[in-house]
Amino acid sequence: MEKGWIALDIDGTITIEKYSVPRPVRAFLKEKVSEGWNLAIVTGRTFHFASMALSEFDFPYVLLPQNGTIAIQMPEKKILFTRYMSEKMIAQIEKAYEGIPSDFLVYAGFEKKDHCYFRKERFPKEQEGAIREWQERQKETWEAVSEFPLEKLTSFPLAKGFGSFDFLAKVKERLEKTKQFEIALMRDPFKENKAVLLITDKEASKGLSMSELFRLLGRGPLVIAAGDDENDISLLSIADIKIAMAHAPEPLQQVADFIAPPTEKMGIIHALEFAIKNGKNR
Repeated sequence: MEKGWIALDIDGTITIEKYSVPRPVRAFLKEKVSEGWNLAIVTGRTFHFASMALSEFDFPYVLLPQNGTIAIQMPEKKILFTRYMSEKMIAQIEKAYEGIPSDFLVYAGFEKKDHCYFRKERFPKEQEGAIREWQERQKETWEAVSEFPLEKLTSFPLAKGFGSFDFLAKVKERLEKTKQFEIALMRDPFKENKAVLLITDKEASKGLSMSELFRLLGRGPLVIAAGDDENDISLLSIADIKIAMAHAPEPLQQVADFIAPPTEKMGIIHALEFAIKNGKNR
């Protein structure tokens, strides 16, 4: 805990690519870890999908995938904690989807290799192409089922919806009224004008899970966090220095201390350099 923590989102923050992080960003983060910083990568991606982008990280870090439903010490793949939902929560999510022209996915979690169940017949035909794109992009094992196999889902980390902002916003509003979930409605980082809805346990958000990580491993003198979407608001809330990327929506920019240069110009390097220098003068 010599320096503290650097906590970073993946998509739109450290990279705009699906399966890799630019070499200068990797080299910069490796240098910071060697100097005594602890690194946390906190993402809405599954472990499997995140690992593809982080495959060349040859230094220690903690990965918190699926919006913090699990914390995994890397490269050992040691589970530090989980915050999963009971299979009983699936019925509440189904109720929130009543009258919605789509359905949701259920993920089995890191321990089951991020196996994903989906009820293909409940998705409209116009979403079939989107389903194929998701499968191909994330390179996960998806299983089409008529009903979710509750006997295999005694606990699960994540349910996910995708499609238009309008109907996902309606699902989000219904779920929020139950006060049983943490819900993040965010831009689809790979498809323009589409959205992704991440549904996790009420104790599983990026910020809450980072707080649990601090409890287990210590917080250190300084925490710097950076993100680019509304699900990063809770992440920035636990930081001493808060960074929003240049393209971040207004709600995230409002809670940030400063705005990083564009991601495609590897703005995260400049932002972290500034934050570390500024942190020394706090």
